[in-house]
Amino acid sequence: MGIFGKKKPPAAAPPPPAATRANPKSPRVDDAHPSPRATPKGERDASDGSRSDSSSASSSSDSEAEETDAPASLPTYEGTPCTMRLAIGVDGGGTGTTCVVIGDDDDEHLGRCELRDRSANANSVGFESALRAVLDAIDGALDDALSGTRWKKEDVTLGVDDATAGRRALAVVCAGIDGDGDATRLRNALVARVPGLARRLVVDNDAAGALASGTEGAMRGIALVAGTGTVAFGVGFSGGTDDDGDQSTERRKRRGVRARAGGWGPAFEDRGSGHHLGTRALNAAARVEDGRGPPTRLHGDVLRKLKLAPGAPNVADALRRWAYSSGPAPEWSKVADLAPLVTAAAAEGDAVAVGIVNDAAEGLWEQIFAVYMAIKRGGGFGSAADAGDSSKASRQYSDADIVPIVLCGGLLKRDGVLTKKLGESLMARESGRTGMFSGLLVHPEVGPEWGAAWMARKLMDPFGR
Repeated sequence: MGIFGKKKPPAAAPPPPAATRANPKSPRVDDAHPSPRATPKGERDASDGSRSDSSSASSSSDSEAEETDAPASLPTYEGTPCTMRLAIGVDGGGTGTTCVVIGDDDDEHLGRCELRDRSANANSVGFESALRAVLDAIDGALDDALSGTRWKKEDVTLGVDDATAGRRALAVVCAGIDGDGDATRLRNALVARVPGLARRLVVDNDAAGALASGTEGAMRGIALVAGTGTVAFGVGFSGGTDDDGDQSTERRKRRGVRARAGGWGPAFEDRGSGHHLGTRALNAAARVEDGRGPPTRLHGDVLRKLKLAPGAPNVADALRRWAYSSGPAPEWSKVADLAPLVTAAAAEGDAVAVGIVNDAAEGLWEQIFAVYMAIKRGGGFGSAADAGDSSKASRQYSDADIVPIVLCGGLLKRDGVLTKKLGESLMARESGRTGMFSGLLVHPEVGPEWGAAWMARKLMDPFGR
């Protein structure tokens, strides 16, 4: 019998994520923990904001009522008995919102909901829309957990009173959470709707979820995200004291020493991002078109990508029209779509593309090092024990001299040319004049929503596992 009352097949476990020591001469740390891959039982359509408060035995009239075009209200959870400890993680990205529900005693995937095209970035869609996306994703994942089981709906409710608060925990990581004020506003809105989560709720930036996805929730190390944009985020635990007073000391013990670098956006170049690589590809094509730059396959690749014929008349005019068709500043994603042309050309040995990738790797390295130095000045990374964590996964990163560097985003694929160059940069500097730390590159096998779920689980078990 499964935990739901009847057997439920667990999600397939993927191979352990690759963990590469930056210094091949030093003892290799074990590969990162095997992370379960979430296997969705179904995806919610982006427009599906409705939910059902009835059990599977709902009448057809109730179902018909739910299918009306009336706007769905924000879900409100009734106070009902909770009989199982659930950890709920939400990743609110710029293009979609995903929630996963896991049990407290293992990594079995119990429920999942993916809302495509439902952003939870309040900076782009507004606070109320972002909040609704988070609530709808939670609601959908809890409904998914009921699918095909004999459990009653109240068995997987969030719970709203103190008696059940310890049986549920929620972590929400969202793009656009750039400070304590942003996090507090979203946290207060969630607590207002689900009061029982007040003591088991954390709201953080999406980079925190990226870090946790590679360390099974151990908030120690550096996450480097490189997609359309790029950002580096790190957390360390010095285990020491703070001269600012007891309140500040306790806060730092809970949250650790944090630092961030990059993520300024295209106007600030954002070296190493997809937008940066795409801009450099356009520049290389324009220089060839003018006869002022070295030959490169990027010229032909860019023109073909934009459905322009090399050698055709007025190619330069067509390039300019494409670049400025959306206004004085091209859309970020449109330019970033050209980044794969650069990495593909670099993999084939194109000299111009190789130079662009090398420059991008330097930009990413700068972010990593800036975060490392900021945390070092704040007391250092410490160890998993300093962070109050004793899980098996955390013990793999317990050496204070070894810092896990979790690589996320479309540009940092496991065998990608940019990833390889970044690894070379780390190895070259690790024992050099900079006194660089010993880094362990980690490629998570799961998304940030799993990182958030692991963060939530630790709220129910603060002394580790």
